Amino acid sequence: MTNALTPEECLDRARMHDQLAATTADASARMMHQAMAAEFRRRAGMAADGMRQVASRPIIELMPNVA
Repeated sequence: MTNALTPEECLDRARMHDQLAATTADASARMMHQAMAAEFRRRAGMAADGMRQVASRPIIELMPNVA
């Protein structure tokens, strides 16, 4: 996903993922498309509210065990 999308582009992508979720028989793919659609709707709402979109980053970064 990119953070440089307009609210309209985010809503278009959300609709696309909704269609993909509705037409797939694969349960895990359906869940992924539903999650992607929800994320694009969230981003469209944030942009519409005038909030700056920020890049997603992990909350916890895993570090290898260093001896």
